[in-house]
Amino acid sequence: MILRSLTEPKLRKKAVYTLFAVYVLLALNILFFIRSSLWSYYTYGEYFRENTNFVPFRTVAEFMSYMRDRNSYYHDMSFDNLVGNILIFLPSGVFLPVLWKKQRRFRAFALTTAALIIGVEAVQFLTMCGSCDIDDFILNFFGAVIGYTLSRLKIIRKLMFISKE
Repeated sequence: MILRSLTEPKLRKKAVYTLFAVYVLLALNILFFIRSSLWSYYTYGEYFRENTNFVPFRTVAEFMSYMRDRNSYYHDMSFDNLVGNILIFLPSGVFLPVLWKKQRRFRAFALTTAALIIGVEAVQFLTMCGSCDIDDFILNFFGAVIGYTLSRLKIIRKLMFISKE
C-alpha cells in the first residue's frame, strides 16, 4: 500500500522535498550549529588572520601532510575535514537537479552551487563559526559535482522519482 501510494506524483514529490528538508537541516547543523563561535576569543582582524585562507590547495596540502605523517589526532581530523567537505554538498548535487528543472543544466547548477557555498563561507566568517577557506569551497563544489553526476544515473533518477528529461 505504501509503495502504491508513492506512485502518485504529488506524494512522490513530497517525499523528495521531505528528504531534501532533512538534508538541509542536517547540513545547517553541521555547518553552523555544532561549532562554537570564536567571538569571545578573537577580534575580526585576528580571526581573519588565523581562520581565512585564499590560497587554493594550501589547507588541502597541509592536511595531506598530516595524513602522511600518521599523527593520530591530526590524521583523523585532516581526513574528516577533507572527506567531510566533499560529502556535505554531495546531496545538494543530487537534490537540486531532481527538484528544479533549471538545475539540470550544469551551468545553472554550478552557479547556484557556487553561490550557496560562498554564502556558507560568508556566514561562517561573519559569525566566526568555522573558517573561511577557498579549499572548503573547492572541496564543497567538487562534492556537489559528484552528486550532480550521480543524479544523471538512471538508478538515481528512478529512486528520486524523476523521468529522463
